[in-house]
Amino acid sequence: MLVNGNEIEILAPAGNFENLKTAVLSGADSVYLGLGNFNARRNAKNFSTFEEVKEAVDFCHLRGKKAHVTLNTLVYDNEIEKLIEEVEMINKAGFDAIIVQDLGVINILKQISHVPLHASTQLSVHNVSDAKKLKEMGFDRVVLSRELSLVEIQRILDEVDIEVEIFMHGALCMSVSGQCYFSSALGERSGNRGLCAGVCRLPFYVNDKNRYNLSLKDACYIDYIDTFAKMGIASLKIEGRMKSNEYVKSVVCAVKDEVEKGYYNKRQLESVFSRSGFTDGYITGKRNDMFGIRSEEDKSYTKQISEEIKNMDIEEEKVKVNVTYDFSLGEKAYVKVTDEEGVSVEQFGPIIEQAKNKPTLKENIEKNLSKFGESIYYVDKMDGNTDDNIFIPVSAINEMRRNAIKEMDSIRLNRFKTYDIDTLTKINKKDIVREHKNIAVLSNINLLTNKVLNYFDIIFVPLFQVKNISKDVIEKYSEKLGVEIPRIYFDREDNIESMLDTVEEIGINKALSHTIGKIYLADEKGFDVYSGFGSNITNSYSIDILEKNINNLKNITLSFENTVNNINKIKTNTPLSVIVYGYLPLMTVRNCPVNEEVGCKNCNKNKSLTDRMGKKFKVKCNGQTSEIFNTYPVCIFDKLDKLKDNIDRVFLFTNENSKEVDIVIDKYLKKERLAESTKGCYFRKLL
Repeated sequence: MLVNGNEIEILAPAGNFENLKTAVLSGADSVYLGLGNFNARRNAKNFSTFEEVKEAVDFCHLRGKKAHVTLNTLVYDNEIEKLIEEVEMINKAGFDAIIVQDLGVINILKQISHVPLHASTQLSVHNVSDAKKLKEMGFDRVVLSRELSLVEIQRILDEVDIEVEIFMHGALCMSVSGQCYFSSALGERSGNRGLCAGVCRLPFYVNDKNRYNLSLKDACYIDYIDTFAKMGIASLKIEGRMKSNEYVKSVVCAVKDEVEKGYYNKRQLESVFSRSGFTDGYITGKRNDMFGIRSEEDKSYTKQISEEIKNMDIEEEKVKVNVTYDFSLGEKAYVKVTDEEGVSVEQFGPIIEQAKNKPTLKENIEKNLSKFGESIYYVDKMDGNTDDNIFIPVSAINEMRRNAIKEMDSIRLNRFKTYDIDTLTKINKKDIVREHKNIAVLSNINLLTNKVLNYFDIIFVPLFQVKNISKDVIEKYSEKLGVEIPRIYFDREDNIESMLDTVEEIGINKALSHTIGKIYLADEKGFDVYSGFGSNITNSYSIDILEKNINNLKNITLSFENTVNNINKIKTNTPLSVIVYGYLPLMTVRNCPVNEEVGCKNCNKNKSLTDRMGKKFKVKCNGQTSEIFNTYPVCIFDKLDKLKDNIDRVFLFTNENSKEVDIVIDKYLKKERLAESTKGCYFRKLL
């Protein structure tokens, strides 16, 4: 779509074929859709058979629109064969881009696929280093985290030569995408696996039981389209593959109205679907008044407006064609169709005969040649020659027209490439023979007690707290000390780089990093790199791509959404680790849910949220983000014999005091679980 001379893509959701048609005919430039197994909206109708997929892609391509496919979930090793089947379907159907989350899927696609790659928002792309590393890994586009402001988006645009896509309209996840584990912890349905249970839409409160402190309003940035276009953003995405056809129609039409007329009906848009109205808090950086729920009043508005939207006419922008013909006596009937780009097709029919009875009139010839019906073409001009008193069957005229349409369609579709997939190199790695190590990750250096310092083999402390550790401790324990780089960091990364330089100077050379950008930063500076759980590693191909891209990779902490059965089958040349104890961070949020209700001044007295069952979830704020922790810690001390002995054991210490840390160590030595604890996802069948 052209916005004041700047080209920008309007990317609409297509949870089914009806919504895809509506999006395209309403004026979207592209659509995104999912197949059966590996997309972040597995509960949408989606597209399962090759025939369905091909029909959808061809519908878009005939009209000059693009089709993107979502392959944006985490994958286990036992699913690779199914994944390859979907990749083959994607390549043969001729998709324009694949949206990806899993690092292993990226590895596989780089080997066997030829379709451009777009980095999903599930990769938590929120800073320059993330976008830069993904560019190096072969991505054409990054879909940025929804929590970014205009200033933060512009920073990425200025510093990285890669296409940028942002969410323009629709539901906002409370958590930074890719860093939400609430659904898997409470409902055994992983959002990272495409089956989010929507836990954040349930009641959570500090004091008032009627509050929904994890539920955000929907975003609406249609007013900023001109700004986005001037910034150089490549694509504006509309959320909503689970939404109605009326929703898709109304949002795309509103965007078109804003671009073409300078206004749109915002109230109508709110009525079609919203949660207590809309918000623009993230892009403006004014993150107050962003919380809202889907009220009964909202639902009643939707019922009232649905019929009105259904009856709202949308007129397809058809392709102009000129038709010329020659129906001269004794010659073969001839028709030429030329589109607005100058592409022509020619059709020949039977030899024109002298009429024996009723002649074929010129007006009837032109009438039948004009019947382009439901095709994407309409006749703008027609001109031709015909002799008097001739005869040609109507069926012959119609067949020439149909064949011309078919050939024009074929030419348009052939502009888009389809591919056969290449052969995937199988992972073949030897099992590492070594004793496991015990790794502690501390949220506060106050937990850096003598017992911790002497017991653990490796100890990670927060990067920005290193300066508070005594020189004596650093000198004595520098070989086992490391720093944890913040998992989500919205400021300029100069601060991180500067602090890493300081850390290196005092003799610490280990860095725990959670996103691909921070892993890249640590590696570039020569640190021994430990990949954290936030990288969401669930398969052997993810490990393989890290090994190929990170020179100083020393250890990989697997996602705690893995099962023990899956963990033991993963192939690696790099030591692996698993969180065996800790209060797991279920969400990392930019909007503090405690502050929303009681304000920052009262936060010290109210550092937890309560759900409708009365369970409390501790909340910790670091000034940039807040983390919401599970009610009980994961603890599998009594199940360690189920893990391979060469897998390192990670202890997350976040909400404990020093005495509690000592108790945890003692329980570990006795191979006893804590009384109030959970085994997490390790022994579940996670969907």
